[in-house]
Amino acid sequence: MNRLYLGWGVGSLGTITMINSVAALYLFFLVSVIGLDPVLAGTLIFVSKLMDVISDPLMGWISDRTNTRWGRRRPYMAGASILCGLSMGLLFTLPDIGSSTMLAGWILALLLVYTLALTAFNVPYLAMPAEMTNDYHERSRIMAYRAFFLVSGSFMGTAGSGLLLNAWGRDASAYASVGWILGGVVFFAMLASALGTHGARQTRYEPVSIPVSNQVRLVLLNRPFLILGSIKALQFLQLASTTTVTLFFFTAVYGLAEELLFPFGAAMTVGSIVGLKMWLAILARTDKRTMFVMALLMNTIGFLSWLAADAGDPLWMLVLRAGYLGLCAGGIIMCSQSMITDVIDYDRRLSGINREGVFSATFSFIEKTTYALGPLIIGLLLAMFGYDASIPRGQPQPPGARLAVMLGMVWIPVACTIGQLVMLRAYQLDEQTLTSAGRHSLGQQ
Repeated sequence: MNRLYLGWGVGSLGTITMINSVAALYLFFLVSVIGLDPVLAGTLIFVSKLMDVISDPLMGWISDRTNTRWGRRRPYMAGASILCGLSMGLLFTLPDIGSSTMLAGWILALLLVYTLALTAFNVPYLAMPAEMTNDYHERSRIMAYRAFFLVSGSFMGTAGSGLLLNAWGRDASAYASVGWILGGVVFFAMLASALGTHGARQTRYEPVSIPVSNQVRLVLLNRPFLILGSIKALQFLQLASTTTVTLFFFTAVYGLAEELLFPFGAAMTVGSIVGLKMWLAILARTDKRTMFVMALLMNTIGFLSWLAADAGDPLWMLVLRAGYLGLCAGGIIMCSQSMITDVIDYDRRLSGINREGVFSATFSFIEKTTYALGPLIIGLLLAMFGYDASIPRGQPQPPGARLAVMLGMVWIPVACTIGQLVMLRAYQLDEQTLTSAGRHSLGQQ
C-alpha cells in the first residue's frame, strides 16, 4: 500500500461526503422536513453553484501560482478543511425563522459558504495527482485509492445517514445531528489528506511571458480535454439525478424512506470495493476508453432494471441491484478520474506550462455545477408532476409523482450514458499518443 496515494485518496472521503450528502439529503430535507417548495429548494441549490463560475478558476489560478515549503496545494487544503466541516453542520441546522423569504435567504447564504469552502479544498486537491506521477498506468492505481474512498464517502453520506436518521426520528433535529457528524468526517478526512501528502512529488510555478491568446489556443488544441469535459458533465448529471431522486424513489415506489438508504448504500459500497481489483485487472489488458465503454454499458442495464421495481419486491432484489450498480460505478470512477490526469499531463507536454490547477478547477466546476443541476431538475419534475410534500412519508404519492421519480432514476441516467458513449468514440488519448505529444512552439500562431 502506497502511503502517499492513501494520504491523497482519503481526501475524497471528505469531498464526496460533502457533495453526495447534499445531493442525496438536502432537497429531501428542505422539501419533506422543512416544507419548502420543491422548485424553490432546487433553485437555491443550483443558484449557489453559480459562484463556482468565478471561484473555481480563481482558486486554480491562485494554487498554480503558489510556492511554499509545504507545496502549492496543501496549505489551501488544510485551511479549507475547517470551513468545509463547519459548513456541513450549519447547512442542516436551520433557525426557526417565521418568514419563508428570510429562511430562503439564510439557506442560500449557507450554501454559498459551503460552495466556497469546497472549492478551496477541491481545486488544489484535484490538481495533485497530475503532479505526483508521469506514469500513464500509475495514475489508474492512484485513482483506485480515490475510487475506494469515493464509494466509502457515498456510503457515509447516504447509508450511514439514513440509519442514523431512522434511529433519531427523521425530524429537523435528527438532520442537524447528522449534519454535524458528517461535518466531523469531512474535517478529519480533508485534514488527513493535507498532512498525509507530505513528501509527494510536486511541480513548481515558474513565471512565463506567454500571451494569453496563445495559452487559450493551447487549451483548445487539447481536444481530449474538451471531449472529456463534456463526458464528465453528462456523467455528473447522471449521478446527480440518481442521487437526488433516490429518497423520493424509495418513498414513491417502495413506500419507505430513509431506512432503505442503509442496505442500498451498503450494497453499493461492497459492490464498488469488490469490483476495484476486477477493473484493475481488466485495465491491465485493455485501454481506458474500452474499459470505460464496458462499464457504461453494464451500468445502463442496472438503470433499466429499476423499471421492474415494486413495493412488493423482497429486500434482496434491492440489495442485488445496488451491488451491481456499485460494481459498475467503481470502474467508471477509476477510469474517468485517471483520464482527467491524462489530459492534464497532455496539456503540460503540449505547452510546457504547469497549470494543473486551471484544469482541475475546470473539472471541479463541471462536477459541482452539474451536480447542482440534479436537485434543480428533480425539483422541477416533482412540481410539474404533482409531488405532494404534505403526504406523510411512506404513504403513496400520486401516479404523476412516480413518473417524475422514474424519469430521474432511469431515463435521465440512460440518456446521459448514451451521450457519453457517443462522445467516447471521439476520445483518442492513449498511452502512445500521450508519450509522443511534443511541446508546441508557444511563440507562433
